[in-house]
Amino acid sequence: MLNGLKLINFTPSEELEAALKARANGQVFILRTCQRTLVLGFNAQPENVTKKVSDIDSYDDFKETFKGVTAYEFLLETICGLKSRILGENEIVHQFKEAYSQFLKHENPNSLIQSVLEKLFKDAKDIRSSHLKHIGLQTYAGITRKVLLDKAPKGSKVFILGSGELAEDLIKISHRRYEIYLCARNQERVLELKDKYTVKTLPWSERETVLEEKFIINTIGTKKEIFEIESLKKLGQSPSLLSFIDLSDPSPFTSVMPILPKAKAINLEGVFKMGEKISSEKEAKVGSALNAIKEKSRYRQYHFTLNFPFGWEELQFA
Repeated sequence: MLNGLKLINFTPSEELEAALKARANGQVFILRTCQRTLVLGFNAQPENVTKKVSDIDSYDDFKETFKGVTAYEFLLETICGLKSRILGENEIVHQFKEAYSQFLKHENPNSLIQSVLEKLFKDAKDIRSSHLKHIGLQTYAGITRKVLLDKAPKGSKVFILGSGELAEDLIKISHRRYEIYLCARNQERVLELKDKYTVKTLPWSERETVLEEKFIINTIGTKKEIFEIESLKKLGQSPSLLSFIDLSDPSPFTSVMPILPKAKAINLEGVFKMGEKISSEKEAKVGSALNAIKEKSRYRQYHFTLNFPFGWEELQFA
C-alpha cells in the first residue's frame, strides 16, 4: 500500500497551512512546524489540494515530493527529530499528535492515511526507545533550562507565557528548582498544569505585569499582538530583566527582540544554534537510528496491512 503514498514538503508558512486545511477536507494530512509544511496523502490527492493554493506567496519558495517508501522514511526521520535543527528533539512528536487530532475531527478522514500514521507512531516509538534514549534531553526545553541555570539562581521566579506542550515540558524539568508562574489564555489548561506540578498562576488579564519580571519565557506562537506597544517598549528598557527567552514561531515579540540586550535575550534561532553546537555528541546514536529507520521503512513497504483506524487515545504514543 505504500506504493501510492505521496508526501510534499514545503517551506513553513502559516498562510499556506491555513489555505491547505481549508481545502483538504480530511483527504490529506497537513503538518506545519517551524521548519516545514508537510502534505501527506495518496496518489493524486496531495497535488489536487496544493494546486488550489498556487496563489499563496510561499507556495513556490521550496517544494519537494517523496513517494512510497521514501515518503514514509522521510516522515519517520521527521517525527524522530532527525530532520530538526536540534537533533532528536521531541517537540515534533507533540506537533504530530496535535495535527493528527485535528485531522481526525473531519467528518470522513482518509482511512488509508490514518493507517499510515498509526504505523508511523508505533515505529517512531520503537526507534526512539531503542536508539535515541536521552538524546532528546537537548530539546527546546532542555536548552532553555541550560540558559536559566547560567542566569537564574535556585528559587528564582520564572514566568512562562503559554500552556501548550512546550510550556509543560519547561515546567516538568524546572518546577523543582524554580518558582514557576504560568500565564496563559486557556484557563482550563492552566489549572490542569497547576494541579499537576504545583506551580503558581497569573491571570491572563494581568499578563502585562509579566514583562516587568526578571526571568521570562514565551511559548506562545502568534503574529497577533498580545501586549500593548508601550509595554513592549518598557520591556526593551527594563533594568530588572535578566533573561528573556522567546521560543515561539511566529513570535509576538518580533518588534522588541532587536532592542533587547543580546546578553539578556535569546530567540528560537538562538536556541537552534545552541542545539547545533552539541549535535556532534549525538552522531553515533543518530547513525544507528537512521539505519533502523531504513529497516522499518523497508519492512512497511512489504508488510503493510490496512487496519481499521482506532481512536487517538488508544495510541498511547509518547
